[in-house]
Amino acid sequence: MTAYEQSVGRLQQSAYRNLRQTIANAAIFFAAVATYMIVIGEATTARLPWYAASIIGGALGLSTYAVRNPRSRLYTLVAAVTLAVVGLAGAFIVE
Repeated sequence: MTAYEQSVGRLQQSAYRNLRQTIANAAIFFAAVATYMIVIGEATTARLPWYAASIIGGALGLSTYAVRNPRSRLYTLVAAVTLAVVGLAGAFIVE
């Protein structure tokens, strides 16, 4: 393997790592916003389950930093994004 191929491989790995961290951070941000909305009293009984879904998605996004197996990390990230998007969409639909 040439030095060029090794350099391209490292660049691809770092790009994937940066993308994964950005997506996980977005889920964590949505969880922080949902938590803030609950704390300030904006959570009605109709919105509370959607905020809870966002918070669980953020917890899963945070746990992607601890998971070492690449396949498990991908599944955890997909679950985090799914719950964050469902929670965000549900909160807007209920409103």
